[in-house]
Amino acid sequence: MRFFNSLIAALVALIVVLFAVSNRQPIVIEVWPFPFRIEAGLYAVILVAILLGFGAGAIAAWMGGAEKRSALRAARKRIRDLEQSVARLRDDVAVARAKTDLSSTTKS
Repeated sequence: MRFFNSLIAALVALIVVLFAVSNRQPIVIEVWPFPFRIEAGLYAVILVAILLGFGAGAIAAWMGGAEKRSALRAARKRIRDLEQSVARLRDDVAVARAKTDLSSTTKS
């Protein structure tokens, strides 16, 4: 599996490098209400746009899963509480059996 992941990463890196080499021409980026003017390579603009989109998607997915993560935390806490209750009940049963065994041996 590690080899497969490394192979995929190498292929993606090769594609990114070939893309960057093929798209070196400079372009000018301006955003209308702001007075900024940036000159950058086409490959840089496209890669930054892809990374920003990936980041925005990752944040949206993370925020979308907040309710499920909260429910999972609550369920884990409930399970932990129930396991502690079961352990206490087992201890109580063991004490009750010991008392029962002790009282039955003293009566005999």
